[in-house]
Amino acid sequence: MGKKWKWIAAFFLCAGVLVSNYLFSSGKISFDVKKIVYSSEDLTFMRNLLREIFDKESKDTIAVSSDPINQELLTFVQVKPYYKGYLLTYEEAVPLIAVDHGLVVYTGYNKDTGKTISVYYEDNTTVTYGNVDSFSLLPYTSIERGSIIGKKEAGDLYIQVEKDGNILNLEETLTWMKEHMRP
Repeated sequence: MGKKWKWIAAFFLCAGVLVSNYLFSSGKISFDVKKIVYSSEDLTFMRNLLREIFDKESKDTIAVSSDPINQELLTFVQVKPYYKGYLLTYEEAVPLIAVDHGLVVYTGYNKDTGKTISVYYEDNTTVTYGNVDSFSLLPYTSIERGSIIGKKEAGDLYIQVEKDGNILNLEETLTWMKEHMRP
């Protein structure tokens, strides 16, 4: 019964947004729903609000252990500044693994960072991986902690960590990596 309720609520929410958008475009109401739906701050607020309402089961779980996530990413042999982040050099292939629950916000090719994927995590951190060799996720794909995001063969991996709207410097980036990718 719980899943049925969630689908019904999601249907009415979607229908409400579509009807409000139609009424605004026809001039019957003066409130533009697109301003709420398209801003990232409001999208984050709505996501957290809906999670509080519908995600009662996960609050009752207890974490038994803290498994290491992506410890291979700490095996780089060299680091150097590049673009807005850093290039980490690897001698062997490394998997890119989600360090927490999040949302893929960008996948594509960037002239500065090559094949790139950006992930927004629940703690308001966005991590961008560039020069990635392979990934199979599309933008706005929800990911779970420990799921594989992509793969980097031996060579340079671009990484940029942005926390609360600020791009972390080298020391902060390495500290963040050690905290989230403990061996």
